[in-house]
Amino acid sequence: MKILREYVKKLISESTYQSHTYEPDTGDIVVNVNPECTHKGSIGKVIKINVLPDDSGKTASYKCLNDGPTWKSGDVLEKTLDQLAPASL
Repeated sequence: MKILREYVKKLISESTYQSHTYEPDTGDIVVNVNPECTHKGSIGKVIKINVLPDDSGKTASYKCLNDGPTWKSGDVLEKTLDQLAPASL
């Protein structure tokens, strides 16, 4: 399965479709790195990966582990994958 995933990622990155270098799994810890987002810096544990209609992409829902100016620990946020990176705690 891992080999198939890597092959699909390579195919997508070579096509005209947008590719994400990081796609979290449920249970992963992520950080919002989008400088334009009011939730930048939020860190959370992924609780669900969501597929958008018409295969237009994916989002991750994550439960916040930290507080920030526009979120609290325990809040659940949903962001597109391009806004997220693996968090090192």
